[in-house]
Amino acid sequence: MDEIGQVVVAAGHLALKPRGRRWAHASLCVLDAVFSINAHYERHTVPTCHRYAGWAGISDPLSGSAQLPVRDEQPLQGFVTHIQTHGEAAFSSEILQNRQRTRANRDAPLKVAAARQYAEILVSHGITTLAEANALLADLDKLKAVERDLAGVTGHGSGARLVYLWMLLGDDSRIKPDRMVLRWLQTVLQHTVTTAQAIELVTEAAARLRCTPWELDHAIWESQRKV
Repeated sequence: MDEIGQVVVAAGHLALKPRGRRWAHASLCVLDAVFSINAHYERHTVPTCHRYAGWAGISDPLSGSAQLPVRDEQPLQGFVTHIQTHGEAAFSSEILQNRQRTRANRDAPLKVAAARQYAEILVSHGITTLAEANALLADLDKLKAVERDLAGVTGHGSGARLVYLWMLLGDDSRIKPDRMVLRWLQTVLQHTVTTAQAIELVTEAAARLRCTPWELDHAIWESQRKV
């Protein structure tokens, strides 16, 4: 059996399910993508997003539908302005109540700095809403240019954060090859895989399973966070 076949068989034990509620504002997608790296998602990342939503007056941070656009979405420029007005340190401690940094080094930039840079770059390319982000994902030439700029933001690492951002913004064809996915694949295949190999394996396995890569990725993540 080839490796994709092994992944397909192992995925048969996972709880595959359609995408449910999701962030309804691009700003919350940016916060999630940045603050979820090397952090406990339910304990730290989700509350951080909800604290910002409450402070910013976002009454409906989540959408129960995958359909875009959503109504009354906060333009991403508003998120940038909030950080610039308050300053990164105050925004982290007083509004987000999360002073996590992009690396373990205490001198590393705050994660909110990376979130601001992400948002500024997207705005500079004319991306301020979820609908505009999804239009970007369909324009491969423009997408490459945006990705080149975003790759320069501190804490880029292997690129998993950027892939995850596209997932959050609405691209169900992408996965986040983070430590959860890599660990699951290593257990299934009995050897380590690179992030590029993980993307290929999960994407191809999802095609055989007739589900989206997002659905398989999320099922893997759900199974691994219980380990």
